[in-house]
Amino acid sequence: MRIKAHAKINVGLDVVGKREDGYHELKMVMLPIELYDVIDIEPALTPSFRCTPPYRIHPEKNTLLKAIEVCREAYPFKEQFRIHLRKTIPSQAGLGGGSSDAAAIINYLNDYFKWNLSDEEKIALGVKVGADVPFCLFNKPAIVTGIGEKLSFFEIKKPLKLILVQPRKGVSTKLAFKDLDIPNLIHPNMDEIAKALQEGNLLNLFEVMGNSLENKAISLVPEIAVIKNELIDYGLDYAMMTGSGSVVMGFSQDEAILNRAVTDLRSQYRFVKSTKVLE
Repeated sequence: MRIKAHAKINVGLDVVGKREDGYHELKMVMLPIELYDVIDIEPALTPSFRCTPPYRIHPEKNTLLKAIEVCREAYPFKEQFRIHLRKTIPSQAGLGGGSSDAAAIINYLNDYFKWNLSDEEKIALGVKVGADVPFCLFNKPAIVTGIGEKLSFFEIKKPLKLILVQPRKGVSTKLAFKDLDIPNLIHPNMDEIAKALQEGNLLNLFEVMGNSLENKAISLVPEIAVIKNELIDYGLDYAMMTGSGSVVMGFSQDEAILNRAVTDLRSQYRFVKSTKVLE
């Protein structure tokens, strides 16, 4: 069976605080986008896993394989699977590539074994794998809180088109969150961001969007700031880093502007692609 694992973007990210268990309390507005990995999976007598291209992923660290074991522990099964993961979503990008793969596997196993899991049961599995996995289970716009396990879905009025540009260097999520001076971070208002999306008011959206982690990521990878400025120079309406980085999103409803930026920047950076929010 062939399944798609869609990437996500954060159009808002606020680091609210740090919990006693070491995790950070977050509030985010997350949207699914058309960019996706492809997973070919079928039952097999002997388990196997391969990835294309192979250099982009380490099987022993793969969230996809972790998701299988989390499901196996919660709902015991003996079946094994042959898996071929075709990676398109770049790593250390803030696009949830590993999380989307894990979520696709949880949904696949739920269907394959006919578990008929509730949303809450799937979320409980997903959060054991990673903070972005619960959102990726559903591929719906949402305000996401807690450590990623609390989802409040909403609908957007106007589709968003964008370009994704990743510098030559990624950002380690661990380093992005290390030693954050939380009171002095920017703290964008997620409710205002969601409202602008629901109303289809892009001018308001670009005024209220923000990412608490962006300045820290720029200190680790200064090229992020360079890309932001380049995208604005191309005539895009707004540019901001997604997630913990390092991908920068540039927004425009003008296909010609997006295409020109893609053509010019493709040879300069690690990953450049135009896409849009899933409708």
